[in-house]
Amino acid sequence: MSSNKKTLPFSALATNPILTGAAILALAGFASRIIGFFYRIFLSQQIGAEGMGVYQLIFPVFSVCFSLCCGPVQTAISRYVAAQNQSPKHRFSSVPSEKLYPLPSDSPEAVLQAGLFLSFSLACLCAVIVYAGSDMIAEHILMEERCGNLLRLMALTIPICSIHCCISGYYYGLQKAYIPALAQLAEQIIRVTSVYGICLSLTGSGQHPTAATAVWGMICGELASLVFTAISYFCHQSCQAFRPKQRQNPGQAFHHPQENSHGFSCHSPHYLPQLLSLALPLSATRLCISLLQSGEAVMIPSRLQLYGMSSTQSLSVYGVLTGMAYPFILFPSAVIQSMAVMLLPDMAHSQSIGNQERIDINTTRTVTISLYLGILCTGLFLFYGDTMGEALFSNTLAGSYIVTLSWLCPFLYLSTTLGSILNGLGQTRATFWHSILSLLAQLCFVLFLVPVIGIRGYLYGLLFGQLCLTILHLRSTRRLVHIHYQVIHHLLRPMGTLGLSAFISKKITEVLLTPMISHSIIRLGISCALLAGIYGCLLLASRNHL
Repeated sequence: MSSNKKTLPFSALATNPILTGAAILALAGFASRIIGFFYRIFLSQQIGAEGMGVYQLIFPVFSVCFSLCCGPVQTAISRYVAAQNQSPKHRFSSVPSEKLYPLPSDSPEAVLQAGLFLSFSLACLCAVIVYAGSDMIAEHILMEERCGNLLRLMALTIPICSIHCCISGYYYGLQKAYIPALAQLAEQIIRVTSVYGICLSLTGSGQHPTAATAVWGMICGELASLVFTAISYFCHQSCQAFRPKQRQNPGQAFHHPQENSHGFSCHSPHYLPQLLSLALPLSATRLCISLLQSGEAVMIPSRLQLYGMSSTQSLSVYGVLTGMAYPFILFPSAVIQSMAVMLLPDMAHSQSIGNQERIDINTTRTVTISLYLGILCTGLFLFYGDTMGEALFSNTLAGSYIVTLSWLCPFLYLSTTLGSILNGLGQTRATFWHSILSLLAQLCFVLFLVPVIGIRGYLYGLLFGQLCLTILHLRSTRRLVHIHYQVIHHLLRPMGTLGLSAFISKKITEVLLTPMISHSIIRLGISCALLAGIYGCLLLASRNHL
């Protein structure tokens, strides 16, 4: 950053739990996204652009269910376990409901058990509602009858997802990111291999794969993640049981739980009100966001029809955008999302013990990384987006969308980081209203611009909405955290470095790669790696310190 003395030396990065955990999650995220990238290419070839559009339509419903019963409880478990992981003197000081719900000293397992009960109960209720009302939801809300069977299959994944999300939140709170990371990788591998096997079986019997094939892959992947996290948890508990009991340190955060004969903590029910106090605002935020996103997703095909497209054309355009181009833009965000996951419990812990210096340093560092990565990805997608669409998807429309969405990267990655920081500091109400305002802005673009200029209206809405969200998050963050920011160091230097890197890599590609390598995908990969490598080397060479 600047020459401020509060900046940690570079040698401290290796032991920083946020960066260590983020690195583990990022590696697993990149691996799973690389697998998922080729999976999407394979899936689009098997079920077509229209099939991809039908498949993508069920995800708003899944997102609503996830917002009600999985994501908020996972975050609450993570933040609660992290806030307790300190001396009893400071325990629960960051929880606003402390006076209403005095809690006993207990183990993190009690928090997990309470979260599992809460999340799984809600998940089963959601699954029953979606399964029973699948045809009504498909016909009257999604406006696509073919989604009915897909929704019934998707409903089976909701209770499964709730269990492994809670276990993952428990490990995030303990800053042990390797279990969720490996579970994510296992889920992706099993999903892809199962879909590949089903497609081979169908084509071998003369049938054509449909969107239902992809949903069966979802079920298999969620089951794999559940089995992995459950086995890891029980193995960890078994190892703890066989360890010799040591004398309890008075300053230790957690004490051995009082358990009944079934191995469940008798204090688990006491955590339900506290988990609800943290999960409800997050649930309201995610639910409103999911509903707005669902309405937006459902409206896009119908607004495209007002623009003059047929039903098949509108679904195909929607499938190309949401199934090919937009996931490609999100591909590098594995690093940012991994940092965001690890930031939230760390911020909760630092705030609860009053360590403002740690909050300032970690916020500055992660904001810097988000900006640097966002600027790099903008350059990659801007210079090579057209080639990516043609070489990877055999679709010029996908390439055009990638180029347009390239400007989204800095704002998307920065808003993800800032949102996690605000949630970690307990500012869930602020993130709620910021997200609602940005989505309402996007929805206005869908309502009024898409019928006039087509899908470009939605793309412009995405850019405007993310810009608004980033500005609002940054404004709120700066009220709580002192970010050591310099325009030259954090903005102008990476932008200038990107321009120079693009020029050098383009010349090397024209002079060396094009005559030597004829395969377009290999040449594209080397060109992107070359640009990223030159960009990173030039940034490191010109930096004072991170």
